[in-house]
Amino acid sequence: MRVVTDMSVMIRCIGLLILVMPAAMAQEGAQVNGHFEADRISIGEVVPYSLTARYPRTQQVLFPDSTFSFKPFEFSNKKFFTTRTAGGTSYDSVVYFLTTFEIDSIQRLKLPVFVLQEKDCVAFYTIPDSIFLNYQVASLPDSVSVEKLPLKTNTAYQKVKWILNYPVVLIGVLVLLITSVVVWVVFGKRIRKYFTLRRLNKDYQEFISRFNRSIEKLSTEFSSSKAEEAVVVWKSYMENLEKYPYTKFTSREIVRLVSDGNLDKALHSIDRGIYGGFSSTIEPFKFLQSYSQQRFQKKEAEVKNG
Repeated sequence: MRVVTDMSVMIRCIGLLILVMPAAMAQEGAQVNGHFEADRISIGEVVPYSLTARYPRTQQVLFPDSTFSFKPFEFSNKKFFTTRTAGGTSYDSVVYFLTTFEIDSIQRLKLPVFVLQEKDCVAFYTIPDSIFLNYQVASLPDSVSVEKLPLKTNTAYQKVKWILNYPVVLIGVLVLLITSVVVWVVFGKRIRKYFTLRRLNKDYQEFISRFNRSIEKLSTEFSSSKAEEAVVVWKSYMENLEKYPYTKFTSREIVRLVSDGNLDKALHSIDRGIYGGFSSTIEPFKFLQSYSQQRFQKKEAEVKNG
């Protein structure tokens, strides 16, 4: 359809030089016609206004949209019809549904159709059409008080088309984006540090809870399977804390990595209980818990001071 109601194009047309030519004088441009489809209207009542344009098929035309001023009428709705082309001529039509709250007995309206050209556009106006206003009160005596005036009310719901204010939304998104970038540049390091410390503490508390349950099971009854389960819990936490593959290392490889004599004794004692069948106490496991706490505190201090 050749009818265009894009707001940006309408603004360009109105901002440029507009040549006004009545329909009766439009010999080579668009031939436009407009008229009300009723003779009379009441205040607040909706009346259809038909606007048609006949123009060469090589041209592009613009019809007024909802942002156009229809004074003394107010825009309510519109209905477009598909462009019809025969030979070298195209035909478009739009029906506008208008209402009025003015009290003039005769109200007139003429509308333009804009023909786009290379650098500007030309407006072709319809001949003004008139419509008569129906008065609800034919005559009113001067002696009647305001409180006794006969009033007619209309509480019918009038649907209003919702229009999104795109410029305001775009400005809001841009401001939010700039604010987010500034906050990240200024406070990004603190934000990252906060979430890193929060994750460290959460992981440590979960480890302590699981490891304490394993130690309680060992205190009740020592077995190689329970001891191995406790070691796996410890290795998994240390691997997550220090980013070394503890779960894939043997006890000897772990000691070689950290070079800690007390850790060597504890892991050796635990391995004897698991693989040698020797009875073991829970003291080596408590050392693992103490060792993990020290490594966690060291990591926490590094993040705080980093």
